[in-house]
Amino acid sequence: MPDNSAVREIAALREAWLAAVRSADIGRLASLVADDVVIVHGDGRCIHGKREFEADFLKAFESFRIDQRVRDPNITIRGNWAFEIAEVKSVLTPIRGGEVIRAITTTLVALRWQPDRTWKVSRVVGLLDTEVKDGELSIGALS
Repeated sequence: MPDNSAVREIAALREAWLAAVRSADIGRLASLVADDVVIVHGDGRCIHGKREFEADFLKAFESFRIDQRVRDPNITIRGNWAFEIAEVKSVLTPIRGGEVIRAITTTLVALRWQPDRTWKVSRVVGLLDTEVKDGELSIGALS
């Protein structure tokens, strides 16, 4: 059974992440990740390190308003690592018009306990389950 205080800290980090994504706050997002962060997007594209992470999110925020919801997070803690697996529903609304993109991913987040006694996101793997455009369900990758 995971330590309750660690689970609460990880849940708070998740909520801070979601709020930062909704408000397009790249500075806040960057403060939540380790310097060597690795993100594997649903389409297989990989982002390595905080600099690429910031550039990737800045590009996304220039094109979309993003809203994400996490459902059924399951946390396992092993030493200085915590692993959260959950369903993430994302809605990407184009800023300059166009089709709204709705996607569902199964997401694995690996968090590492830091020397400053905080959890940071270290690895994220998004496994695309479905993409929904204009109410029609299809399998595909986010572009």
